[in-house]
Amino acid sequence: MGDALSHHVSWKGGIIFAALFVPIWQTWTAFTFYSNRFVIDDFAHRAIVFGQMFAIGGMAVTVGDVFAAADPPAYGHAGGGAYGAPEHLVPALDVALGRFVACYIGARLALVAMYWRAWKHVKIAQELTHRFWGGYLAAVIVWAISLFVPAPWTYFVIGLAVAIEFSVPLNRKARELGSRFPPDVLHAAERYGLLTIIVLGESFVKVLTAVSDMGLSVDTAVMASLGLVITCSLWWIYFDDVAGSRIKRTPIAAVAWIYCHLPLTIAVTASGVSIKKIAMLDPSRHPDSKYVWLVCGTLALVLLTVGAIDSITERRQAELSDKTRVRIRLSSAALVLLFGLIGASLNAVVFVSLVAAAMVAQVFLDLSFSPHFHDHEEAEHEDHAMFARVGEIQEEEKPNKRPDVADAVRKGAPSELRRDLYFHLMEASWTQLLFWVVGLFVLTNIVFAALYMLEPTGVTGLSAELFLEAFSFSVQTLATIGFGAMYPDSGYDHGLVAFEALIGLLGVAMVTGLVFAKAARPTPSVLFSRNPVITTRDGKPTLVFRAGNARGNDVVDAKLQLTALKAEETAEGHTMRRLHDIKLVRENQPLFSLSWTLMHVIDEESPLYGIGPDNTDELLALVAILVGHDGTYGQTIHARKPSAPRGSAGAA
Repeated sequence: MGDALSHHVSWKGGIIFAALFVPIWQTWTAFTFYSNRFVIDDFAHRAIVFGQMFAIGGMAVTVGDVFAAADPPAYGHAGGGAYGAPEHLVPALDVALGRFVACYIGARLALVAMYWRAWKHVKIAQELTHRFWGGYLAAVIVWAISLFVPAPWTYFVIGLAVAIEFSVPLNRKARELGSRFPPDVLHAAERYGLLTIIVLGESFVKVLTAVSDMGLSVDTAVMASLGLVITCSLWWIYFDDVAGSRIKRTPIAAVAWIYCHLPLTIAVTASGVSIKKIAMLDPSRHPDSKYVWLVCGTLALVLLTVGAIDSITERRQAELSDKTRVRIRLSSAALVLLFGLIGASLNAVVFVSLVAAAMVAQVFLDLSFSPHFHDHEEAEHEDHAMFARVGEIQEEEKPNKRPDVADAVRKGAPSELRRDLYFHLMEASWTQLLFWVVGLFVLTNIVFAALYMLEPTGVTGLSAELFLEAFSFSVQTLATIGFGAMYPDSGYDHGLVAFEALIGLLGVAMVTGLVFAKAARPTPSVLFSRNPVITTRDGKPTLVFRAGNARGNDVVDAKLQLTALKAEETAEGHTMRRLHDIKLVRENQPLFSLSWTLMHVIDEESPLYGIGPDNTDELLALVAILVGHDGTYGQTIHARKPSAPRGSAGAA
C-alpha cells in the first residue's frame, strides 16, 4: 500500500489508498478480536489461518494493479498508460478491483470458518459466535455480488458490504453479548501497539532505503534526520499518550477507541511514505505541493485522531487535564495544516524543520506534564525490573520500605481539576518558566509568520519566499517595535497586524504578572534534621530533631506543629490513617535566626508511647510544619518536613 501510494501522490491516490486500507485493516481487527476471545490451535485452525495469509498476500499483490488502473498517468503519458487508451481504463479497473475483492472474500471466508468452528465447539458463547459468523457470511455474499455488478453500481454494492461488516460488531445486540464475553483489554491494546510499531518501523526502512539508493551526503543526511525525528515523535505520541491512557467507562468509548485506530493507522502508514519523500527532497529547492500536502495532511490526521482518542481516554496520573490534551492536539493539527498552505513557497529544509519542530513540541509538552506521582507498587516493580539482579535484593530491607507521604497518589481525581498552565508555571523552576516563555514567543511568531505568508504581497518590503522575513515582521509587530522597512498594505494584513498586536499586549501582561507573582512569593530556607531520633533527656525517653534558618534572617514568632500519622484499626476492624498532635516541649521560637532543637517527651499520653522496633508499621510518618513571619519579605512563610521511620534502631 505504501509503495503504491508513493507512486500516486495525489488527492485521488490518497482516496484510493484510504479506501483499500479499510478492508485490510478490518481483516486484521476482526482476526485480532477472534484470537483475543478464543484459543484454538489444532490442524484445522492452522490450515484456515494459512489460507487467510495466502488471501492477504493476494490482496497485497493486487493493490498495485488497482492503483495503476485507477490512476494510470503515473505509469504512462496522458491518454495512454499501462492499460491502453482512456476508454479501456474502466474495464481494467474492474478487473484489478475484482481480483482484490476476490482475495478479500477468501480472507473473510477464513474468518467465517473460524467463528463457525467456535460456534460449534464453544457452547457457552454460541449466541455471540452465531451473530459473527452469520453477519460476516452475509457481508461475504454481498462482496461476491459486487463481482458481477457493472460500474458504477459496483461501488455501491461494495459500500453496502463494508457497512454490513462494520455493523456486525457495532450493533446493540453484539455489544450486549460482547459485554457478557468481554475481550482481554490489555491483550487488545498490546496488539494495536505492535501494529503501530510495525507501521512506524516501515518509516525507518523506507528512509534508509532511500538514503542507500541516493548515496549519503550532507543534504541527504539532514533531510533524512529530520524525517526520522518526525517518526520518533509519532512513536512518542502514541506510546506515551494513546497506549499510556485508560479508556473511559462510557458505553461507546471502547468501540470508539478501536475504530479511531483505523484513520490513525492509515495516517501513520501514509506518513511513512511522506517521510521517505522528505529524505529525497533537495533542501535548497521548493518542495512540490503534492509532497507538502502528503506530509502535512497525514501528520494532521494523526494529531486529529490522537485528539479524538484523548477525548475518550484518561491519562494515568497526568498533570494535564484531558480537555487541554485534546486542545493541544487539535491546535497542533491546525498548525501543521497551516504549514501545508505555505510549504510550497519555502525551501524544503525550512518547511520540514517547521513540521519537525511542531511534532517535537508534542514530545516536550508530554514531558512537561508527565506524571510526577506513581503507584508505589508499580514503581517498586519497575525499579526491580530495571536495576535489580538475581540474588541481590536483600529480603531484610523489605519490611522497612514504606511509601513517602509527601508523594501522594491521586486516584479518581476529576480531569478538569488537575493543574492548568498557570499553576504549572508557578510551581516550575525559573529555568522551566524561561523555556516556556521563549517557546511560546517563538511559536506565536511562527504562526503569525505563516499567516502573513498566505498573502505576502500585502506587506510592503516582505519577500514572498523568505520565511525569516515574515518571522522578523511578526516579531516587530508582536513586540510593537516597527522598524518601518516592512508595513502592512492590505486589508487582510492590517487586520492580522491588529490581532497580533492585541495578542502581544495580552502576552506581556500575563507574563509580567506571572513573573511578579513568582518573584514576590516568599521561599523559605528552613532546614530539618534528616531523621528524628529517640534519646534520653532528663531521664525520660525523648524524641529529638532540629530545625534551622539557613538564611539567618529575621523570622518573627516561628511556630512548629508536629503530627504523627498512624495506621489504626477501628472497633469494626477497619484500618484507618489517623493524625495525632504531638506536644512539644516548646512550640514557638522568637529567635529563629538560631538553630532550634525540638523535643517531645514520650510518656503515657504520647501518641508514640509503646511504639518500638517490633511495631514500627503503626507509625507511618511524622510531619513537622513550621510557620513564621519573614521580616525580609514582610510575609508569612511556611515549611513542611514529612519523615518516615527508618530502621529498627532508633525507630519512633
